[in-house]
Amino acid sequence: MTEGAAKSQDVTYSNYLRLPELLSLQVPLADGVHDERLFITVHQVQELWFGQLLAELADARGRMLDGDARTARVRLVRCVAITRVLIEGIRPLRGMPPREFHAFRGVLGSSSGAQSAQYVEIATLCGADWVRGAYGARVIAGLSGPEQERLRGRLAQPTVWDAFVALLGKAGFAVADEEGRRAAYERLAAPVGDGAGGDPAQLAELAELVEALVDLDEAWTEWRACHALLVERQIGSGPGSGGSTGVAHLRASVHRRFYPELWQARDAALPEAAYGR
Repeated sequence: MTEGAAKSQDVTYSNYLRLPELLSLQVPLADGVHDERLFITVHQVQELWFGQLLAELADARGRMLDGDARTARVRLVRCVAITRVLIEGIRPLRGMPPREFHAFRGVLGSSSGAQSAQYVEIATLCGADWVRGAYGARVIAGLSGPEQERLRGRLAQPTVWDAFVALLGKAGFAVADEEGRRAAYERLAAPVGDGAGGDPAQLAELAELVEALVDLDEAWTEWRACHALLVERQIGSGPGSGGSTGVAHLRASVHRRFYPELWQARDAALPEAAYGR
């Protein structure tokens, strides 16, 4: 028996998944508060899925930079499915009465969901413009040294949006300015084979990729809305943990978009009759 075969025989379900370590990480700090464990578990699971999303998004970006629209779309479709799981994963906390949350809220100290480095990494990798402004600077300041370094690395890399625009350029579209990109979106929104030129198969793949990007953006808008409603159920209009403004901040974030150009292009593509003109 080879050494590799011997090692594979030692692999069990438990040690392959490192279940003893994983299941030892739910450690409530408050005494006698039943729902604190649920709170910890939900957030840990969210962070596990955030890590998987970062892997999928990075691969989608790489595929687009390589000119592979089809596989990039497959990765983005998976990202949408994961985000749907994230939305459902928050729902168990809706059954936690506010009194239970406030019974252990004091042990959270200055911790806040705004300190989720992976969440900010996801927004950064997707290409969210708000991460690169004053908001991003405040978030980075609240992270640990290694988290700050990791996020700065993300900020220095091409984003999913950068890769998508580069892919449009490879397909022959003018992408140097917003006007040129808008013309590209209009072409992709047109029926395939309408006589406007271009490779029909390539145009169809790019059009499907646009839909996948919009689906991802929509799913994350739903996640932020779900999160905002959950926090409102628990703390009302009061301040959030870690010194944040709480629900007011979360409500403001609901309407952010990763890809505002794609949403604006949809609005511009509607016929005037749709507006009653």
